[in-house]
Amino acid sequence: MLPLQFFGQNVHFAISLFAALVFFAVFWLYIDAWLSQKEGKVLVRWLGFLLLAISFLINATDIEQSVLGRSLLGSVTESLSLIIRLAGYFCIVLGQLLDPLQKVPHFKGIDKKDFSKDSSAKAVGFGSAANLSHLLAPVGALSIAGLYWRRATTGLERHYKSVAKSFAVLFLYEVLSVTHLWRGSTNPNVSQLVAAFGPLWIIEQIVLLVAAIILGRWVWQYLTRRFMSQLFMIFTTLTMVIFLLTTVGFTFLLVSNVQKNSLDDLQTAASVLNYAIDGKKSETLANAQSIAENPAIGRSVSAQNHDALVAQTSTFLHDKKLSSLIITNANGQVLLRAEDPNRFGDSFSSDALVRRAIAGQSASGAISREGVQSPLIILRSIVPIHNESGIIVGTALTSLTVNNAFVDGVKHATGLDSTVYAGNTRSATTLLAPDGVSRGVGVKESSQAVQSHVLTGGQVYKGSVSVQNRQYLAVYLPLRDVDNHVIGMLFIGQPQTAVLQAAGRSVELTFVFTACLLLLTIVPAYFIAKYLASQLE
Repeated sequence: MLPLQFFGQNVHFAISLFAALVFFAVFWLYIDAWLSQKEGKVLVRWLGFLLLAISFLINATDIEQSVLGRSLLGSVTESLSLIIRLAGYFCIVLGQLLDPLQKVPHFKGIDKKDFSKDSSAKAVGFGSAANLSHLLAPVGALSIAGLYWRRATTGLERHYKSVAKSFAVLFLYEVLSVTHLWRGSTNPNVSQLVAAFGPLWIIEQIVLLVAAIILGRWVWQYLTRRFMSQLFMIFTTLTMVIFLLTTVGFTFLLVSNVQKNSLDDLQTAASVLNYAIDGKKSETLANAQSIAENPAIGRSVSAQNHDALVAQTSTFLHDKKLSSLIITNANGQVLLRAEDPNRFGDSFSSDALVRRAIAGQSASGAISREGVQSPLIILRSIVPIHNESGIIVGTALTSLTVNNAFVDGVKHATGLDSTVYAGNTRSATTLLAPDGVSRGVGVKESSQAVQSHVLTGGQVYKGSVSVQNRQYLAVYLPLRDVDNHVIGMLFIGQPQTAVLQAAGRSVELTFVFTACLLLLTIVPAYFIAKYLASQLE
């Protein structure tokens, strides 16, 4: 499953392209009127809509840097789009102010109400500092909405009501776009609300789409009155659709491939974690063997001399960095606990590993035990102790608790977050709790798919999961005990946005290249439409 941010970025690209197309259509309508009259007031107006079209075309190439990583152009794209849009708003406002209202005439014997609602006028008649800049954009859109509404309600140009409504909706879009200035807020509720691809971002895109649809419906009914204009806009629209589908398809394949490679890399890293666990088991086994093969310890075990064993192993745990060393006799009775020498005499005869060692087998495995904050995963190895005659007289059991320092070492080696689960509960992890300081141990795995796949089925799981309300690409491996029963899981993961950041520059270049191609195809589309219109006429 691809990151939702990928679809959000492509939705932003598509909606901005559509808005650019609509404003370009209005520009074409006004320039058509200007070519017949060549009035200065119409010139300013069509220039304004052309600038808006260019602004939204540039805006389509703007990427969310918090998701896709740093842009090749930094903040230039966003700033350039805003500046051009402000210039477009200014030109449209100026054009409205230069164009006097068409007053409703008062003729005796003519019903004023019926005459004012006549919308059969010719197309020529109606068609003839960073933070401060962001705040000026809503003012510009609202001013245009007010001027067009005034023109539609005071004079004869009732057809401009749709234009006024579209700019009123565009004003709401500009207001919503200002909210990104609060993305750095320390208030988590505010930052989550205004985050890229968050609730307000989604509303912002919907509002822009609504504004473009209202204006697009208005302009289309007039463009269809001239065959050549109709052909030109059809060609332009089809070209845009083709480029849009190609771009989305390419970026989809690109991100899918990056995600697949990321999952393969995560599976390799998960194997590294598994090898690290196996390596620790081998270390504990080697340490147990060093105890079992010590003749002095063998004699002390045969004599069941507790004091001698204490003296012989006094620095063993510290030197070998182990959690525990337990020595038993041939019946499983504890002769020594190196971590607590005063505790001995109890029986370990029911322990599966001890029974194996008494039977003459060396073994290693993992077990899960309850801890203070969370269950613990403990790696244990056992080796039988023989006397000088080769008879088994006891066992040496070494243990190592898998803790946060262990997974930190894995993260240092791989650069990825890792977790060791006891059952479905985190025992050791590099993931931090919501406070950003403490470890997220004791948290249960919420994904039923992961639990059924790994804990129940004993299989490897790789895919997208939610970790602390954040999407991760992850691989889970089953963790087994000495009897091959699944007792926990090993997790390796990375935030899913890292997939987009890995492909970020390629996605951005694709958007920019598509925008440039769209600009280049306008001229050929015009001449093709003109040629076909002349042939049909």
